[in-house]
Amino acid sequence: MKGQDFLRAMFVLSMVVLVGVFALSNAAYAASGDTIKLKLSNWLPETGTEGKMGKWWGTELEKRSQGLVKIDYYFAEALVKTMDSLPAVSSGIADVQFVAEGYFPSHLPLLGGLHLLYQTESGWVMGECQAEMSDTFQPFQKMMQKNNIIPAIYVPASEVVIASVKPIRKLEDLKGKKVRAMGLMNTAMKMLGATPVAMPLPEVYEALERGTLDVVTGIPYHLVVAFKLHEVAKYIVGPHMGCYATGAYYMHQDTWSKLPDQIKKIVEDLKAEHLGVYVEMTNELHQKTTEALRAGKCDIYSLPQDEVKRWKDKLVPEIYNEWTAQMEKKGLPGKEVLEVYQELIKKYEPMDKYDSPFEK
Repeated sequence: MKGQDFLRAMFVLSMVVLVGVFALSNAAYAASGDTIKLKLSNWLPETGTEGKMGKWWGTELEKRSQGLVKIDYYFAEALVKTMDSLPAVSSGIADVQFVAEGYFPSHLPLLGGLHLLYQTESGWVMGECQAEMSDTFQPFQKMMQKNNIIPAIYVPASEVVIASVKPIRKLEDLKGKKVRAMGLMNTAMKMLGATPVAMPLPEVYEALERGTLDVVTGIPYHLVVAFKLHEVAKYIVGPHMGCYATGAYYMHQDTWSKLPDQIKKIVEDLKAEHLGVYVEMTNELHQKTTEALRAGKCDIYSLPQDEVKRWKDKLVPEIYNEWTAQMEKKGLPGKEVLEVYQELIKKYEPMDKYDSPFEK
């Protein structure tokens, strides 16, 4: 055998051996009974949809793995603070971490297209669209790879509401108000005449109590009660601005890579099932939230359609154009994101399973 042929044969043999060793070690690891411990973290409380979905995912993974996987839970900033959530999972401090992507526009810029107002009011539709885009839309995949994360399950913010110390009934009521906002909602609130204030959600209660905030936006309906905001902001408004806050549990890429194949299969199965669980849980939690708000003597108000139109006319299409221009400056396909997302909304809205707590 010639030298080159011999080297080639040895290389092929070595690769076969390595693949075989990896497969055997993978199987041996799974069969050894050694427990795989994963740290799951969420800066939100366990009582909201986001926390409950994390517990559902972890419980199902433990059960379906027959105890091979054990989840250690950290809720309400027990492991990392809100603004450290993405770095925590990117670096592996958390194996699985809930991330509200709107807090990280520089790291996850393209998700801003899903955060634009007046696209869909259904968290289920938003979740299905985000899931499909993450699976099939290459710019999203590249963005996640850059952050060393993969999505485990999606927990969109559902229909977002306004909670205020004084009534918000019309556009003029926002003028001069100090409004907690995040991401592009800061721009929207400024365009509507308010004074936007960027603030993590866990800090909002005290700010409302002290009067350094008048209004809260960017909060899902059920989290008003989870964070007890109805104690200090008695006026709850359904503005019909849509869902504009995505959220997901992300897994550290290295954590995923080290999982045995049968555990990866379970994780993929849960990813395929979870949005059905999410929407049932959300609908049920909204009913309980309404009961709690009424018991707390809160005013629950649905913005009438003529007033919705006044707000929308102030924002659309200007806010869309501003976001796509920002993406173009960064060399990112903002227009394509919006086109793909809005086409997927048309696909999923006829199948929508979400029940709004507000009249339309």
